[in-house]
Amino acid sequence: MTSRHELKVIMFTDIVGYTAMKGKDEQHTLSLVAKNKDQHKK
Repeated sequence: MTSRHELKVIMFTDIVGYTAMKGKDEQHTLSLVAKNKDQHKK
């Protein structure tokens, strides 16, 4: 029997001013969040 180990990572990021940013331009803010997520997948 072969055992397999996988490393899992949980990452939390805090975006300063997120609520204000989202209130001013929700679509732009969500696109920035998506870009941030893409950077962390690499």
